[in-house]
Amino acid sequence: MERKITVLPILGMIMAECAQAGRMIAGKEAMSDGMNSFVFVFYSNAIASLILLPSSLLFHRSSERPPLTLLIVSGFFLLGLFGCLGQSFGYAGINLSSPTLGTAMLNIVPGLTFILAVIFRMENFDWKSNSTIAKSMGTIISIGGAFIVTYYKGPLVLKARPSVSNSSDQVLSQQSNWVIGGLFLAIDCSMASSWLIVQGVLGHAFQVVVTTWCLQKTGPVFVAIFAPLGIVIAASASVILFGDALNLGIVIGAAIIALGFYAVIWGKAHEEIKKVEDEENSDSASSSQEVPFLQNKRENHS
Repeated sequence: MERKITVLPILGMIMAECAQAGRMIAGKEAMSDGMNSFVFVFYSNAIASLILLPSSLLFHRSSERPPLTLLIVSGFFLLGLFGCLGQSFGYAGINLSSPTLGTAMLNIVPGLTFILAVIFRMENFDWKSNSTIAKSMGTIISIGGAFIVTYYKGPLVLKARPSVSNSSDQVLSQQSNWVIGGLFLAIDCSMASSWLIVQGVLGHAFQVVVTTWCLQKTGPVFVAIFAPLGIVIAASASVILFGDALNLGIVIGAAIIALGFYAVIWGKAHEEIKKVEDEENSDSASSSQEVPFLQNKRENHS
């Protein structure tokens, strides 16, 4: 049955992307005022825990929970480790560069996750399959776009505020910080991909239900296509609120990353569709084999 997409999930995803971009912008503002990135990560996680822990106890009190084994405890430790390292490197990278670069780099997470999933044999890799080709090419394109936004700034599309000093020493310092910030953000994306892989391993150990409202209503592909919207939101907010300059390099790189991102998502969606079709064909084949057998038995009795 075809799934109808209403206005509410679209608004929900726009709000989610605004929230994510806003989180990065808030972190940039706090660190610009002198707050350490580790302190910001601590406070943000503490506030999130105060909000999420009571809601989890309220809505999931009756859920059956598996016993805590060494595998599960180790998985929880790795999730916490990768999560904290990713956030620390991510906010440090945003502090050295900009929220625009941060949101652009996040779009390489699906590609890096695909690489790790292939390494750990959680994804099938068949060069004859269109979905595998799309995911592989999308991964390469996304990583190439990440290199562009990190190492190529290009001419200005929008200039920074006049109050910003344009001395040669400061320009060289900003370019160096931009490259280091891009590397930190790349580490953040690697940690995020590893975090997802560990979640997949834990999912095989015991059933874990993690969904959002929009994901339940529309499916993962619909949710995923909104990710590049964060680049536009963060870039607009950075220019308006902070007076940051917008360079041609990040525009070109973000477009390339988005192209690779959509290729990976298309390949994954095509793979899921083929899987469903194969299951349906298998069911129809088994039912067609049973029908003649039943008919022959009826004919023999008659």
